[in-house]
Parts: sequence; C-alpha cells; structure tokens
Amino acid sequence: MHVIVLGAGASGLAAARRLHDAGVTVRVLEARQRIGGRIWTDRTFAPFPVEHGAEFIHGEHAVTHALVTAAGLEAMPVDRYGRLRWSDGGSARTIDALPPHRRDLIGALFRTFDRLRDVPHDAPDRSLAHYLRECGFDEEALTVADVLLAQTCCASVETLSCADLSRELRVDHAGRREYRVREGYAALLEWYARGLDIRTGTVVRLVRHTSGGVIIETDAGIFHGDRCIVTIPVAVLQRGLPQFDPPLSARKRRAINALRIEPATKLFYRFDEPMWDADLTFMAHKGLSARWWTAAHTTRNAAVIVAYATAARARALDALDDDEALAAGLEELQTLLGRRDLTQRQRAARRVAWGADPFAYGGYAHVPPGAADARIVLAAPEGATLFFAGEATAYDSNPQTVHGAIESGWRAADEVGV
Repeated sequence: MHVIVLGAGASGLAAARRLHDAGVTVRVLEARQRIGGRIWTDRTFAPFPVEHGAEFIHGEHAVTHALVTAAGLEAMPVDRYGRLRWSDGGSARTIDALPPHRRDLIGALFRTFDRLRDVPHDAPDRSLAHYLRECGFDEEALTVADVLLAQTCCASVETLSCADLSRELRVDHAGRREYRVREGYAALLEWYARGLDIRTGTVVRLVRHTSGGVIIETDAGIFHGDRCIVTIPVAVLQRGLPQFDPPLSARKRRAINALRIEPATKLFYRFDEPMWDADLTFMAHKGLSARWWTAAHTTRNAAVIVAYATAARARALDALDDDEALAAGLEELQTLLGRRDLTQRQRAARRVAWGADPFAYGGYAHVPPGAADARIVLAAPEGATLFFAGEATAYDSNPQTVHGAIESGWRAADEVGV
C-alpha cells in the first residue's frame, strides 16, 4: 500500500510515522518550505528557542511527553494559570492581591467553566456567553471570560459551542499542568520526521479520488497513491484548496464550513534585561494585547515576553502595520508592568500574524453553537480512499492542541489500516 499524507504538521507527521513504522510506503506533501505547520520554532530572536506558533504541552498526561522522552528532549514545567496576574487598567496584580470582587469573579468563572463537563449530552446547545448568563454572570463578567476562557480557544464567548466544550472536558485525558519543550517544538518534530519521505514546497492543487486510489496534482508534479490522509487546516479547505474530484460529500463540506477559524497573533519583545520580577509568568487584561507570558527558558531571568491575541483583538492588531502593532502592544505592556522605560530598553520586537499565513489563514478551529458534530463529521473517512486528521478533527481528545493533532493523525493512520 502507498499512502500520501497532505501536510507535514503534527497530525500529518504522526499519521506518516505510524504508517511508516508499520511498513507502509508513505509520502508526505507539504506546501511550506519547512515541516511543522502551525508549529514554528525561531532560534534567531533570543538565545533560546522562541515559538511563533504552538508553544505548550497542555497536560501532564499528554501523549507529547512520551515523544519528548523518546527524542531525548526535556519538558520544562510552566505554571501559567497558577500564577495568573490580572489588570483592570493599571499594573497587573496576582490573584491574591486583587480586590475581593475581582478575585472572586475570576475564580467563579473558572469553576463555572469546569462544570460544563456535567451538562447533559442532550441539552440544547448554546454559546458560552449564553451559558454564563444563565449562571448569573453579567456583561462585565463576560468581558473577563472572553479574555480568560474564550481567547484560549481562539474565539469569543459569543461564538463558542458549549456542547463542544462539554464533550472536550468529558474526554480530556491530558491533565492540567503545562510544559514547554526545552529545545523547542521543532526539535521534537525534526526527530519525529526522521526517515520519512517528505516533499516540502509542494502545494497541492487537486485531489482526484476513486475507490481504486488517488492522484494528487501539485505545483511540483503528480503523485499517485492508494490512500490519502488530508491534514490541511480547515481555513484552507474552506477556501476550496485543494479541489477534490469528485467533490467532497455535502455533509463533509457542511462540516468544514461550519467550523470557525479566527486570526491569532503573537507579539514578541526582547529587552536588555528582564523588565519584570522573577515570579512573573502570565498576565491578562481586557486590552488589545489580552494575554502575556514570559518566554523563560533555561533560566528564570530570560528577557523575552510574548503577547497573544486572537479573534477580534488579533484582527485589530493585524489591521496595523508591524511598527504600529508592536508599539500598541508595548504601550499596554508598560501599563501592565508599571514602567515607562520599555522603549529605551527594548532590543528586538517581532509580530507573527497567523491570519495572514496562506497555508493556515488563522489559528486553530472552534465550533460555533449548533454545529457540535462538525469535528466528528470532518474526522470521518470519505469513501475508501480519503481520510482526515488535524487538530480540528480531535473530537475524542483536546482539539486546538499539539497532542490532539498527533492523536488525530494516529487515528487516521489506524483507519487506513495496513
């Protein structure tokens, strides 16, 4: 059997690795000039790896840990939410130092979100905002929830399906502690891709599929296979890329178009020395650059900090040019840190806007209310030759994560069979 995998991100590599190790002939076609997809490690910005895309291992039981160990790499613990600092307009303060009403609200939001796992399977679907209103939270509280709960999902509180969130909470097996790959996520994927036949710079234009096999037309030539695993991001599929002949089923197309993909943007700043205290890990506020975390690596005094914005906030940042966006982020950072000297102390800055990336067109996919089966339908095989993987299909794991993408690739490989 000869299998062609479209995409060399985490899911595509996972599918290819599983099949290759089982003795199947596999070829991976990747549009970019690198592997990794929305994993992209930068080794030039700082004296340690900085992640332009996916950054964390989400959970102490995530399958990523076994791969990190097998690769001889190190997973470093990162405590973001346990050290959360919040700002209502001035310097960011630890949860314990916040006024009681704000401290109580943040705790109540996280507890209420966790209770989504107990929502009955047959309950009517509604948005996270609707659910929180039913639980007694006012509109001001929803603006806090938008930052702390929805931005994590690359969405807004108004557009997140509670049914999808509830299912994810029920099937979650990864845990809650977070980690970074000390050597960078790219080092893990480089190890995972060893020995695989990967053709980078190969943009797929057309997938012809019959019960007897597939013919893949690309900018780099034509490839033939018995089976094809599609791991192309949903936002690219929504743009009709690649084309499928015959077209995908109406049900599959509805699932693809039902999912929503918002922009995701990171702002990176490096200073001559840390501009914050050694305990700072994670800050959040209701501004444009909603969420900040330090990029500490082998030492606690690394002088790099990252802002992460999604959905409407990312769109607003993306509407600015690089200098304007970085200046806007720096101004908010000065307020959060209670400093006015960051411009003079800055040594480098960079913006990474995934919404402008032609091979991603955004961050990760979320499910709007009323479309909770979209992940399941997208994950289902199409006929006997087309199979689907990617974080958006990780309905039985954690979508929007690297380990969810990897597990989806394994699932698709198992569906192909040997």
